[in-house]
Amino acid sequence: MAGTGEGVRGPEQGVAAEDSGTVQVLDARLLPAALSCWGATIVAVTAGWRAGVGLAAALTVTAIGLWVLLLWAIAHRGERRRAVAVVALAAVVLGACFAAAAAWREHRVASHPLRAAAGQSLRVVVTPTDDPKPLRARVAGADRQWVVRADLREYRRGGVTVRAGGAVVVLASGPEWADLSPGGPVEFRARVDQPRRPDLTVVTLHAQGAPVAVGPLPWWQRIADSVRTDFAASAMRALPPDAAGLLPALVVGDTSALSGQVREDFEIAGLQHLTVVSGANFTILLSVVLFVVRVLTLGPRGAVGVAAAALLMFVVVARPDPSVLRAGAMGAITLLAVLTGRRKQALPALCAAIIALLALWPGLAVNAGFALSVIATGGLILLAPSWGDWLRARGWWRVPAEIVAVSAGAFVVTTPIVIALTGRLSLVAVLANVLVAPVIAPITVVGAGGAVLASLWSPLADLVLRCAMPPLWWLLWVARHAAALPGASVAVPGGVAGGLIAGAVVAGAIAGMRARAVRRIAAAMVLGVAVVLVPVRLWHPGWPPSGWILAACDVGQGDGLALSVGPGAAIVIDVGPDPRPIRTCLDRLGIERVPLLILTHPHADHIDGLTGALHERAVDAIAVGIHELDGLAPPTPPGRPTSEVEPGCGSVPTATPAANAPGLIGAAKRDAESLRPPLTGRRDARKLLPGIYEHSSYGSGREQLDCDPAEFESKRSVRPSGDARTPASGLAQVTALARSAGVPLLELSAGHLLSFGSIELEVLAPSRSGPRPVRGAETEDANDRSVVVTARTPAGRILLTGDIEASAQRALMHAGIPIQADILKLPHHGSRTTSREFLDAVRPRLVLVSVGADNTFGHPNPAVLADLSALGAMVSRTDREGDIVVSGSSGHLRVTSSRGVG
Repeated sequence: MAGTGEGVRGPEQGVAAEDSGTVQVLDARLLPAALSCWGATIVAVTAGWRAGVGLAAALTVTAIGLWVLLLWAIAHRGERRRAVAVVALAAVVLGACFAAAAAWREHRVASHPLRAAAGQSLRVVVTPTDDPKPLRARVAGADRQWVVRADLREYRRGGVTVRAGGAVVVLASGPEWADLSPGGPVEFRARVDQPRRPDLTVVTLHAQGAPVAVGPLPWWQRIADSVRTDFAASAMRALPPDAAGLLPALVVGDTSALSGQVREDFEIAGLQHLTVVSGANFTILLSVVLFVVRVLTLGPRGAVGVAAAALLMFVVVARPDPSVLRAGAMGAITLLAVLTGRRKQALPALCAAIIALLALWPGLAVNAGFALSVIATGGLILLAPSWGDWLRARGWWRVPAEIVAVSAGAFVVTTPIVIALTGRLSLVAVLANVLVAPVIAPITVVGAGGAVLASLWSPLADLVLRCAMPPLWWLLWVARHAAALPGASVAVPGGVAGGLIAGAVVAGAIAGMRARAVRRIAAAMVLGVAVVLVPVRLWHPGWPPSGWILAACDVGQGDGLALSVGPGAAIVIDVGPDPRPIRTCLDRLGIERVPLLILTHPHADHIDGLTGALHERAVDAIAVGIHELDGLAPPTPPGRPTSEVEPGCGSVPTATPAANAPGLIGAAKRDAESLRPPLTGRRDARKLLPGIYEHSSYGSGREQLDCDPAEFESKRSVRPSGDARTPASGLAQVTALARSAGVPLLELSAGHLLSFGSIELEVLAPSRSGPRPVRGAETEDANDRSVVVTARTPAGRILLTGDIEASAQRALMHAGIPIQADILKLPHHGSRTTSREFLDAVRPRLVLVSVGADNTFGHPNPAVLADLSALGAMVSRTDREGDIVVSGSSGHLRVTSSRGVG
């Protein structure tokens, strides 16, 4: 088998083939060997060294049989049989060798002496091999967690120092871990645990303290750190915050300054591959280097030397770890295909690179990034050229045809792995990649030039990096708007089963698309679906319903509600666990202004989506419960004053370092104190909230401010983007985000009245004398410290309860406060902590349950639902209905769900 045909003569197979009248043949002789080595390594690494030895033995026996077949083919002069036997024999022999080698590596890992110390706490010395990667905090208030991949150097057990190598994974918390650099040995105490997955990792180390440096960085890592630091500093000076955080990620894979909002936009839009070092980086840079070499008329040896030097320099700056070296190999292969214009040379090179990389780092066999890189490169070699030719044969210009073919080819072949890993499929990935493809090369070239100049003369680097602003703006614009499209990313069955099903579908689609009839049927189906769904999904006819009053956003397992107070304005109560759902919900509701954003209590499922609520919206104030800010330490003032804002409906105070040395916490505490009764005058209250403030008879003092609802349509000059970058979490993160966005923090307690046009809010809990958070354990008992609010609206009285449980519910009933309401937001997602007595006291006609589909808590509790049914209340659930909107009057409530309108 000398090769496989990839096309036939004629217009459907491409312009190039049509012009030459020949059939392009791919040299696939190394492909079986590469697949055999990869598969054998996977078996040995995942199934254990015994399985690897058994596989090596079986392949050896097979090799003997193939050798006999080869001798027979030689004796009978069967050229085709001989070619097949040679290719198969080479693949089997290499597979046996790789299985044996991987089994030996796995045996060394399995018998490592440190594994015997599982569960013990030891002092260890490791050398990080990659930058620390942050993990999403599961509980608000917890420290940011980091995962660090490292090489073990030594550990101390029983007073004895044991020197041993091996790969380890460190799980740590605390800001000091964020500053680690690869190559610098550190010492710390850690609890030893078994590795979480079979990838030749010896153990998982749970750090129990801060790392202490015990050695210097290698010279090449010092160079890399210097270049990356200078580059990031120049980007921050020359570019806006989002662009400044994105540029280092695009050029050298430095995501430390990449905001969470941008990161999420890129993931949903299918552009996340741009923020890691990939073969595309090397391809672009090497192309520029070779172009310069040709202009300078250097000879072949000089060109090779300059390209090799550039490649080495970029590897050093981007961190010389296996993932970067893998990307360098893939980029060189892609460049080879581009320069030669002959795919048959690229495929053997790809196969050779796979074999070489697996020989050096067997753990790559089970690395998702390696699989994505290899398969994407394979798609560029096998699919993109013929697809591009097919488009050109139908009148497309060359450049658009190649861009679409490359984007579609990479997306199609990587879809099964992405689905297996994430359980989601981006429906806008191809379009987004096509739209941004023209700007990636300019950004990379300008960024690389700026990185070099930043270490030589920063003013010139700043000037050069400003040239990247227009393409970066376009990239961010595409990512933001593609991710904001409803249905941009859909959930699909994930895991191994989902990946296999997706792989089968992709393979069938690629094979079927060769037939003209299949292409026509597929085109008709796509067009029909687009005609039906695109108008509904993009323009949302009938959403939101006219005159809506209350919306319960489908934010998953959490709370996120909006109370309309005028055209384009709403009070937001909680923001859910993730920024994307609340941002999408508020965008669909047309909310551009938030006079007040209430965070009922500091749990992740109520506050972690804050950046989504802040994004592109004018937010006047953020409110939390009384005493919630007491346990926060004052932050260090920033290096620059907070941007001033123009007053809308009432001005909002903004802290500056000069006026408030303690930072926002001090300002927030003073604001909170001024909000607490008694109020001294009309002017002081007007500075806090752009609505009516009044303290009821449940407290002391009385003050009110009038504000026309039409004023809520006014816009302020500064619109918080919610892109503040901070490693903090919980209320500390809320404080940092509020300070960055120039939004004051307030504290609410029982007795406060806040009026916004025809909407009047009354705070029922917590009381000033209620329980206080404990420093270091702010999330403990936070449910019963929830801010409880009633709202008087044209739809009747609404009771918004946060997550209060039975004890807080009893306190409300015994406080003599009227809690009867027409609409109830069921406490704590319908957990069993809601008492029947509380429901009897409220006697709602409509109950909204904000709950995640298939949640592991069993919410809402069946007994609670039965109690509501006995009361005759109508129940609407976000897990079944999506976003829920309530409109109408107190005599006739109307409930509309987003899934009911598309």
